[in-house]
Amino acid sequence: MKTSLIIPFKNEVEYAKTTMNTAYTYLSERDIDFELVAVDDSTDGTWEILQSFAGLHQNVVAVRGGEPPGYGKALQKGFSVATGDIFIPFNGDLSDSLDDVLLYIRLIEDGYEMVFGSRFMAGAKVTDSTAVKGFISQFGNAFFQILFRTNCSDITNSFKAYRRMVLEEINPTANGYNIGMEIALKGILKKYKYTTIPVVWSGRKYGRSKMSIIKSIPTYLSTALRIRFF
Repeated sequence: MKTSLIIPFKNEVEYAKTTMNTAYTYLSERDIDFELVAVDDSTDGTWEILQSFAGLHQNVVAVRGGEPPGYGKALQKGFSVATGDIFIPFNGDLSDSLDDVLLYIRLIEDGYEMVFGSRFMAGAKVTDSTAVKGFISQFGNAFFQILFRTNCSDITNSFKAYRRMVLEEINPTANGYNIGMEIALKGILKKYKYTTIPVVWSGRKYGRSKMSIIKSIPTYLSTALRIRFF
């Protein structure tokens, strides 16, 4: 099965080349059938780096995101141009682990239709995250876990893996960071076969995160309630 690693970027000039090189080398050395789909919403030179890298590799695609820009819109654009059988959103700041990508691929190949990564279960490793952010995220995810009667303890984490048909049937519409939640919760209600594994997450070394957990709370809550009851 071919894997499409979909990587959104927004003003990540410090990370763009390193992220693309690291992901490409890692997957190539392990003989994975893959493509990298870089989706860019930048104004700082990231686009030129991605274009240059794509020009050197046949299995790398660089496209512009939507207007106005948004994380969800970027993933939707990536999904629309990806040609793989397995879709995996991957953060452009390398906060996600490529070792976990490999585990995702194996689990999908073993028959799962969705694989979720959790930062809040035994075996997970989180570095360079604040205690307050972790508490809020874990508390919110516990609520969603109860609401949807799921064993996934990290619904809001966008780092997941899906078979192509899952995204084709769900057709996500969220424009922001809630897109990962939208796909996962709709997939759970549709009773797709899924599992959850502990993942490694590390904070960024350069720049500031584009995601504000406080600002995201109303969006996450309204998304979950709409999917569950409407």
